[in-house]
Amino acid sequence: MIPIPACSIVTAPFDGRLVTLIDPDTRVEVGDVVAVLEGSRGPLTLRAHQGGRVGGALQHLDEAVAAGEAVVWLAR
Repeated sequence: MIPIPACSIVTAPFDGRLVTLIDPDTRVEVGDVVAVLEGSRGPLTLRAHQGGRVGGALQHLDEAVAAGEAVVWLAR
């Protein structure tokens, strides 16, 4: 059996395009910016809702994402 680390996912709150993504393995605290999403209402910063380490991005820069799609995962 493969152990799965405790993690959480930061999702896009609305449709848009990713203009900034944080680098993998970066340490973050609650409230740190992990990505910026550009939508019809302008830019929105996506923030970490827990402290830990950025496990990786689940989308690519300049890629269109839909509301609710996973953007970044955080390992505790």
